[in-house]
Amino acid sequence: MEGLVDNGVEVAEEIQILANEPFMIATMYSTYSINGFNFHTYSSDEGRPVQSSGVALVAQTSCFENGNNMNPIVRNKTYYGRIKEIIELNYRNKGSIVLFKCDWVDNRIQDRWVKTDQFGITTVNFNHLFNTGERLLDEPFILSSPATQVYYVQDPIDREWCAVLQSKPRELYDMAARDSENIEHQNEFRSPIPDLHTNVDLNIFLQDVVHVRTDIDGTIVAEKKRK
Repeated sequence: MEGLVDNGVEVAEEIQILANEPFMIATMYSTYSINGFNFHTYSSDEGRPVQSSGVALVAQTSCFENGNNMNPIVRNKTYYGRIKEIIELNYRNKGSIVLFKCDWVDNRIQDRWVKTDQFGITTVNFNHLFNTGERLLDEPFILSSPATQVYYVQDPIDREWCAVLQSKPRELYDMAARDSENIEHQNEFRSPIPDLHTNVDLNIFLQDVVHVRTDIDGTIVAEKKRK
């Protein structure tokens, strides 16, 4: 890096800072806020009413088609995990980066431990994680900035599986989008089902919802008179 700078090559200041080794002592956190999300470690989530340790990351991977070992195909692949540790590296007091160390669900075989059904709902199985011993295959650390927060809802029938729902930023609010939504759907109740792969909306029109039961006789309860 010093040789490039000495030869007049323009290098971004951020790259120059990261080219230096960080301090040997790192800082660990149990919670970290970024991009409107409050992330927690999985251990810190225990006992909390809100789940904040789920994380997803979309990354580009290369693979080969069957029978074609010459031209690799680059595809986007989504990884789902839980945050185990939040670590901040200090680069000589000139800059710092925050890393999430995660347990990742094994997604090497399509539709095995990460599945997406015909409705666009993704489910994952945390009993099958990447082998952390294979460093090049499953790097446990990711940068905090591109991470997307998700939460997992356990399947009541098959409790090994969890449905993935995407969280919304808690500190950001799009007023323009909200105004547009009010104009287009003034008489409509919308219940969005968030997902990283596709946007699936379940629309229920108020005029189609029956608010009174007609299959049984009602009972009138009179207020007791006070003595």
